[in-house]
Amino acid sequence: MRYVLITGAGDGVGKATAKLLKDEKLLLVGKTENKLKKVAQNLDAEYFVCDITNIDKINELKAFVEKNFAKLDTIINCAGAWTKGEISQLNDKHFAELNTLEKIKNVLDTNTFGTIAMITTFAPVLIKNKKGQIINVNSQSGVETEEFCPVYNASKHGGYYYRKAIQRDLAKHNVKITDVCPGLIKTNLYIQANDELPQGIMKLGLSPETVAKTIKYVFDMPHEITIPSIEVRHIKNF
Repeated sequence: MRYVLITGAGDGVGKATAKLLKDEKLLLVGKTENKLKKVAQNLDAEYFVCDITNIDKINELKAFVEKNFAKLDTIINCAGAWTKGEISQLNDKHFAELNTLEKIKNVLDTNTFGTIAMITTFAPVLIKNKKGQIINVNSQSGVETEEFCPVYNASKHGGYYYRKAIQRDLAKHNVKITDVCPGLIKTNLYIQANDELPQGIMKLGLSPETVAKTIKYVFDMPHEITIPSIEVRHIKNF
């Protein structure tokens, strides 16, 4: 049995991943307690309410893990936030609302800072235990330049290149790290950002369960095999 911490576990890919890994010892992390608690109860898992953009909350999570989850050996970063809009579109009301400085900061804080903060905080635990694995749910936007969502692009590229920069160092300490880079996913991410996408676009999205299966594929690899990054997308979504 492995001790696994999953962020964004109250919904979407995080929730689907938790279900697939229900036989492991799970610590589910998210910022919406009612959703998180329900998932945890259904899976007989522990949970901790934490906004990964908040340094004080991350420190509280660290203290909780040190006290209750010292054998932690896997971190799966699923939390994410969305926005879109090209610079030339910002005079449009919808795109202006998606790109307030507050929302831009939240996307960068969640996707880039949040991922880096979780790794910076908990990788030392894995290194101390002399074995571990980190899986980040990144995006096709982390490996391609998609002009319609520059802020989201920047946030995902930041995480992708951070992973590349630390990969060799972690490997020296028997800790492997992978970016799972899916295309469009059928989750509430867009609705939560007040940017619900047309059904014609959403039908070409991957289900959270499909992405979770990709995560489990990486999770189940023999420890001596590492996958730096893996891209998945709907066959018609090119």
